[in-house]
Amino acid sequence: MLLNCAEELIILAIDDQTNSFYRISNININVALIGALLMDLALRKRIDVGLEGIYVLSTEPTGDEFLDTILENLVETEAGNQPAVLVGHLYNSMVHLKDKLLQSLEEKGIIKVSQCKVLWLFKQRRYPVIDQKEEEEVLSRIKRTVLTDIKPDPREMALIALLQICGLMDKIFTKEELEQRSARLELLNNMDLISPAVKRIIGEMQVLITTTYTT
Repeated sequence: MLLNCAEELIILAIDDQTNSFYRISNININVALIGALLMDLALRKRIDVGLEGIYVLSTEPTGDEFLDTILENLVETEAGNQPAVLVGHLYNSMVHLKDKLLQSLEEKGIIKVSQCKVLWLFKQRRYPVIDQKEEEEVLSRIKRTVLTDIKPDPREMALIALLQICGLMDKIFTKEELEQRSARLELLNNMDLISPAVKRIIGEMQVLITTTYTT
């Protein structure tokens, strides 16, 4: 089953012990999800990101409802806008993106969205993974990329960048693993295998998460 980068990020952001999201603000996760969809479009060569803005290279549908919604939104938006402006526009226009992605994962039989009460008063949502295959597959790809010296795939490099931005690397790797593979992580961050468009999206997301949407 082919998931988009945002769906894979959600799977990685859910704590299997508590069946809820790791501690990350809704603002940050939503910005990251927008960035993940833009990364996916760049990897599929539907968009490019230049110094002046984000540009549509192809309007051919991807067959993924979330990616195609982003693509349509970009077509309707004035070309040449600064990436940060467009990311902010997408963030504001695609309300409830996280919930819609969770619903998509539930419809695909990967997670179950449930609700429970905490202290018999407060309602809290839980997202137990009911099909471990997809989670294990994406975890395997990420761990193999970091813990071995294989030639990395651009998709895995994009996901690792997302995990670093969201502060989730220590949820997947032990402290010892991160220390031992610090040189590998630095190498991955500096490699040119990932497209310039994706790199610029990563840079814009880092700025947005640390400034505009966290103040």
